[in-house]
Amino acid sequence: MNLVVLTGRLTRDPELKYGQSGKAYCRFSLAVDRPFQKGEADFINCVAFGKTAELIGEYLRKGRKTGVQGRLQMNRYEVEGEKRTTYDVIVDNIEFLEGRNSEPSPNNSNSQGGYSNSNSYSKPSKPQAPSHSQPETESFEDDDEFPF
Repeated sequence: MNLVVLTGRLTRDPELKYGQSGKAYCRFSLAVDRPFQKGEADFINCVAFGKTAELIGEYLRKGRKTGVQGRLQMNRYEVEGEKRTTYDVIVDNIEFLEGRNSEPSPNNSNSQGGYSNSNSYSKPSKPQAPSHSQPETESFEDDDEFPF
């Protein structure tokens, strides 16, 4: 299983670019505080693609608190005969953890919605009145079968 979940602040403005095929991609870096080590942080490179990349490039700026879910990817390359290795988090889901006009603050964590590569943008919604309809129930013919 390759799952990475991070909460941190952007260390610089995101770099939104478009590949030769026209697909958007965005590179950014998150400063993630180390637990129990005050004042220390890890700087994690992240890459997003498609609509997620476009939203990041439009709405996020340096210092903005953000939540990221994705997977770790290792890249190897060679520069002037020297082999190098980098690690990037490939972003699958992102949460904007501060409002667009809010000042960066360690105690400000009001969720402002998020975006997933599954094209399901989630905005905060008003609570809805409870429905009075009967809940749907599933029945299985054979108790030995799993529903997945």
